[in-house]
Formats: sequence, structure tokens, C-alpha cells
Amino acid sequence: MVLAAFALRVVFLDRQSLWRDEIDALNFAVAPWTELTGNFLRPGWNGPLYFLLLRAWVAVAGRTAFALRFFSLMWGVLQVPLIYVLGKRYLSPRAVRWAALLAAFSPYLIWYAAEVKMYTWVPLLVLLVLYALDRACMTPKWHWWAVVVLGTSLAVYSHILAALSIPVLVVWWLLRPRRHPRSWIGAILALASLTLPYLPLLAWQLPMALRDRGLTGFPSLTFLQMTGTLLVGWSTGVPGIGRSVGIWVGAGLAAWGAFAQAWRGRWRAVGMLVAWLFVPLFIIWWLSLRGPLFTDRYLIWLAPAYYLLVGVGLATIPRRWLSRVFLFVLLLLAMANIYAQAFNPYKPQFREAAAQLRLRRLPDELLLFQIPYNRIMMAYYLPAPLEPVVEAPYTNFRDAEGRFTVTPENAAEQLQSLTQGYRQVWLVYSEAQLWDERELVKSWLDAAGVVVYEQHFLMVSLICYRLG
Repeated sequence: MVLAAFALRVVFLDRQSLWRDEIDALNFAVAPWTELTGNFLRPGWNGPLYFLLLRAWVAVAGRTAFALRFFSLMWGVLQVPLIYVLGKRYLSPRAVRWAALLAAFSPYLIWYAAEVKMYTWVPLLVLLVLYALDRACMTPKWHWWAVVVLGTSLAVYSHILAALSIPVLVVWWLLRPRRHPRSWIGAILALASLTLPYLPLLAWQLPMALRDRGLTGFPSLTFLQMTGTLLVGWSTGVPGIGRSVGIWVGAGLAAWGAFAQAWRGRWRAVGMLVAWLFVPLFIIWWLSLRGPLFTDRYLIWLAPAYYLLVGVGLATIPRRWLSRVFLFVLLLLAMANIYAQAFNPYKPQFREAAAQLRLRRLPDELLLFQIPYNRIMMAYYLPAPLEPVVEAPYTNFRDAEGRFTVTPENAAEQLQSLTQGYRQVWLVYSEAQLWDERELVKSWLDAAGVVVYEQHFLMVSLICYRLG
């Protein structure tokens, strides 16, 4: 299963173009040392430790997309055996085998194993911490408590919402059967130790969590909608092929597994998995009442609990042929979605746009970016200097009544000045609504020039104008 997990992730590692968040991660990682270390105390900054680790990896492996994503792939593959060894301490061997198999073939986990972010590193740490906690509860050896403290601290400094794993740890300790008599000492000391490295983050996170945040850029969802969003991702991944079947089969098996375990008197193990799944989600929902904070990838470290519960459901179905039918359905959906996300573009195709620009653009032709951030994206895929290059004007300024303050005439004057002296202009057009909701830039170019080349990629357009 580990080999299968590696093969499924490495084969498709470079299928998608890098997108904005991944380029950001690289730029944060290679920033000057003073800036990189200062991020540990900077309010609002997320994941400073991950970028520090990524910096070390870049120094060894390089900056190609394959090398950058391999850093995430490693942690994603290691999740599979960790799910197995953790689940084996509470569940039947058959249940944890199914859970590990589902994790290995999870299109959701495969997708994030090919993304230059902390979304495989944090789940690995959470799995390791939960395993260490279980060992610490059974033995007086203090090194396991040290792993709990260190792993949780690393997770918190790798993503701010990993702090929600701390209440899960508390519930796991409370529910753990047959604890060592002195385990409460280690638990109290560990909990106290966790507060110390977390205090610098808590200083700005707590006020942010308690104030009314208004518009945050995240969708406003109910608790059930949040749960449904996670189930769609964990069942069918980004493409969402067969999402209805995946949700009902997966959620039904998880619910059946929890019920069957509780009916047999193993309510503690079920309670631990349910707490892992729902305590962080409930807290996010509560915090989102003051301003939405939820997005599914932030809680990707809850996915192993879901796969373990589904594995329990499969293992407790009385008729084995029926459990194999359900397993076949889940794996069939997984393979369909793995195929779709491997052979269909879902991320902005800057790599493909840059390849065409490299072939067709002459050195003296102006490059115009709409939005300006696309310049950073294109610079990654075009090693040669981009100059001459300009950034399109921002036209979305509004007054107190919500009326636009930049008129078409204002935009035309700015564009006339920016393009003066150039015969041909290449427009890199992506997410333009963020910068130019009325499309004044493109309208002016359409009126002032003639299109001599145009090609549209996913979320990126490349248009060459010959100006009159």
C-alpha cells in the first residue's frame, strides 16, 4: 500500500501547473533570513516553520516544480503507514488495512501531495503526535511526551489551525482506556509545555478569533455545509466525480462503523475518532460566526479519522461480499477522480501560457499584466528577463457610495501612457475581475489595436495586440 501510495503520487506530481499559493510558498521560503525568521512573530502570518523547512529542501533539491512538490509527496506517503500503526492500536487489523488502502488511493490526499504547501506535513505531525500520546499513556517513559510536545509545536507553527489539535489531544487522553497511573503527570506537564511555544501566536490569534471579522474572503457556511464540503473532498477529491455516491457510501460506512463499535462496547475508540473529526470542525464553525474562516484544506488533518471510521464500517459489515462491493465502489470513484485530476487541468495554466510566450514574443514587445501578481507567476516559468513589462492600472477604486472612481477615460489615459512607443503588446489576462471588474483594460486594447494572436488556457489568456 505504501508503494502504491508513492506510485500514485509521484507519477502525477508535475501534471498541473504551479499556482499562486505554490509560487508564494517558494518566494516566502527563499526570502532574506531576517524576513523569514521575523515571520515567526509577525501577526497574521501563517506557517513560518513550513517555509523554513522548505528553504532547506530547496537548497538541496532545487526549484523545479517536481522537486518542490516532492517535499509534500514524502509526507503524504508517510501518512499511510502512520494511519495503519495508529489505527492498529484501537481497531481490528482488517479495519485499519481498509483505512490505509483508502488513504493510499484518496484522490484528495493525492492532490495535496502534489502541492507546495503544508497540507501533507501537518497531517503527518498530527498522526505522529496522536501515536506518541497513545504510547505515552501506556508507559512512564518521558520521551513519548516530548514527542507530543515537539510535534504539536511544530504543527502549530506550520499552520495556525493546527492549534485545534490540542483539544483533540485532551479528549484522547481522557478517553484512553487503561492509562498508566502516572500518565496524568505527563499530560499536565505536556499541556503546560504546549502553551509556551504557542503564546507568541496566541497573542495575535486570540484577538483575531474573537473580533467581528466581517468579510474574510471565505464562504459563509453552516456546520452541515462544512461537513458536506469535507465529505465531498475526502470521498472524490477536487474533480468531485460521483460526489453524491461517494458522500452517502463513505458517510454511511463511517456512521455504521461508529455505531457497530459503540454497540460492541468499544465506545472509547469510536469517541476518540469522532472527537478527532468533529471537535476542530465545531470550533471552526463557532469562530466563523464572527467571520468565515473555513476552507476544507485547512482541516485536511481530519481526513485520517474519516478513513479509519470508513475502514471500521467496512470491517463490521456482517457479509464480507457486501463490504467488498462497497470497497469496490469507493475505489472505483477514487480511480475515476485520480484519472480526472491527473489528465485534466484544474490549476491556472501559466506553464503552458509561458511556453507559448517564449516561442512567439519578440524581445522588444511589451508585456502587460492583468493582474500584476501574474508577473510573479510568469517569471517562474520564463527564466529570461520579462522586460519590457508594465502592470495594468487598478480600476476598481470606489467611493463611499460604492461608485467607481476610475472612469474609462482615466484608464485610457493611463494605458496610452504605458504603451506609448510600442508596436505590439502582449496581454497576460488572469483573474482580471480582482483588478478590473469592468474590463476597461481589455476594452481599450480591443479598440486601440488589432488582435494578431490569441490563445486561452485554463484561467489564463494570452493575447497579442498590434496597436494602430
